[in-house]
Amino acid sequence: MRKKPSFLRSHCSLGLCSAFRPSHSSLNVAVVPPPSDAPVAQVDEISAENPLKVLIAGAGVGGLALAQSLTQSPNMQVQVLEQTSEFKRFGGPIQLASNALQILKTMNETVYDQICEKFTITGDKINGIKDGIRTEWYAKFDLKTPAENRNMPYTGVIERPELQEIYLNSLPSGTISNGDGLERYEKLKNGGVKAILNSGKEIYGDVLIGADGIWSSVRATMRDEPRKGEGSGASYSGYTLFAGELNYDSFDHGEVGYKVYIGPG
Repeated sequence: MRKKPSFLRSHCSLGLCSAFRPSHSSLNVAVVPPPSDAPVAQVDEISAENPLKVLIAGAGVGGLALAQSLTQSPNMQVQVLEQTSEFKRFGGPIQLASNALQILKTMNETVYDQICEKFTITGDKINGIKDGIRTEWYAKFDLKTPAENRNMPYTGVIERPELQEIYLNSLPSGTISNGDGLERYEKLKNGGVKAILNSGKEIYGDVLIGADGIWSSVRATMRDEPRKGEGSGASYSGYTLFAGELNYDSFDHGEVGYKVYIGPG
């Protein structure tokens, strides 16, 4: 009897999710069965009749992108566990590099086309780091030539809420469970995994993937460390970042994709 994998941990960035590439690009519109509240029975082979039950902690961009890719397989039953009660438009622009865009296109061309409709290209322009005091260029990054040489899309930016909404709309009904996030998990002797939610509810699956952000409950359980604060494995770097968008035409408007100014504080 072949055992299913018991646990998988991934930071689930768009690049790392490429291991789960679908064989086609059409969207699956089937309704996902509710998560199992009983241990998963072992089977000889994974199939549409006996799907791999995948639990994903976190419905950020990484978790949603992975869920969308996996739900295209009839052999996968995917459930995303999200602690927020509803999705709200929050956050600013997120940069997608050429290689990330190429992966998104491979994962699903329909989703990729929707992303491109909301996308602002920056990779065909001047990009780099400037001195925050003297405004001189420290370094310039050539993002255009590598993309053209590899026949890949140009790097650019998209509003995070727009990207998240695209993935939300692409998922089968019932994929996401809102309002009850992951508290911790336990590996089972039969090779499965039990997810314990904040409410105390228990959900069983074959695989648990952690995409629950910097204060990850999955990481904390795996490493037996605090989820936040000292000893959590995540700490403040001491740097402050301000991101902005001009509401007027700069002298180099249309020539520069992005400028990162660095300086004291």
